[in-house]
Amino acid sequence: MFDRLNQLTSELQTCISSFEVDCVDAAGARELVEIAERVRRAGDSLRTVAVGQVERTNAWKGEGARSISEWLASETDCAQYEATSVVILANQLQHLPTTQAALLSGALSGTQAVEVARGAIVAPNTESQLLNLAKHVTVRDLRDATARVIAGATDEAARHKRIHNSRFLKSWRDPDGAFIIKGRMTVANGAIVMAALKPIQDEIFKAARKSGEYAKPEAYAADALLALCAGKTVSAQALSSAKPTCANTVMNIRIDIDALKRGHTEHGEICEIAGVGPIPVATAKEYLGEAFLKLLILDGVDIKTVAHMGRHIPAPLRTAVEERDRVCQVPTCDMSVGLEIDHIKPFSEGGPASLENLVRLCKRHHLQKTHDGYRLIKIKVEAGSEPAAGGLSEMAWAWRGPPGNG
Repeated sequence: MFDRLNQLTSELQTCISSFEVDCVDAAGARELVEIAERVRRAGDSLRTVAVGQVERTNAWKGEGARSISEWLASETDCAQYEATSVVILANQLQHLPTTQAALLSGALSGTQAVEVARGAIVAPNTESQLLNLAKHVTVRDLRDATARVIAGATDEAARHKRIHNSRFLKSWRDPDGAFIIKGRMTVANGAIVMAALKPIQDEIFKAARKSGEYAKPEAYAADALLALCAGKTVSAQALSSAKPTCANTVMNIRIDIDALKRGHTEHGEICEIAGVGPIPVATAKEYLGEAFLKLLILDGVDIKTVAHMGRHIPAPLRTAVEERDRVCQVPTCDMSVGLEIDHIKPFSEGGPASLENLVRLCKRHHLQKTHDGYRLIKIKVEAGSEPAAGGLSEMAWAWRGPPGNG
């Protein structure tokens, strides 16, 4: 087996090194990327399961490393954080043979495997559902579903306290001389930070678009943080407050009505800050009245406070659409800045301003749909019967080109 693998690897390396990429046309280049991705997945999956065996047999010891992750980082010339992630996944896969098989077959990417394993390791009954979700949703949606699984399977108050106790904000300069910030805090406090930055980030984005400049959303977020720090000061009292507040903070909190009445969530229920993540019900109640709170009461996945309102989009309906569509709804598009609300069926054709007929798109895809004949088509997703994956809808979108072009 090893001789065969070594032979195939040598042949592959020879083929790649002699491949004349410059001679490939557009269609061939796309196909080449797909082939390279299959090769990468195969290599990453084999490395992951092999690392698990290295740890089980203690094969890393005696090489001068203090841990298997340190050994792996040195052995494969990868970053320490990447090595640590591989080791964690390898350990989890020992208890998740179905996920491991999906990873080895190429049906699951390494990133997807990490998210599936995170949820399935604490709630084994959700493994098949998370694997099914991975086939149909983006990594962002899968990560959200996993977070809800973990929230539903662990003690929310203990988890919240543990995260709060491990909070930090670190800064350093990298070799290029850039200033780097890294932090950790509870979801509730993180939501306050992001809610304070969001309106400033949007204004910077709009100003940049008008001037013809383009940058990544992360760049505008960095600009917003600088603008926030330059324009505001924080008192010592606010810094020491157990529950920091911001008078202009706007948060969308999604919570099942039964959980709100009961005081805690049960299996399959939701209590989360939209776009950030799950929080304890007690924390949601603490912020009621402390921020300008838009509270969307849920029953399952139906937003009951939203109804058909005509052409104009009232504030409650706009809030529901913005909360539901946190990124551009065109599959594989993760744009989250400068999104625009679109009527799926145009108003001129009788399309109502209702939750079912509104969707948020990035400017590029909105223009394509409005002027170039592109369409959003609803498709059915084969979801599992259990609600533990976070109440994701069984409907998804497909992006179709103009009629006659696929």
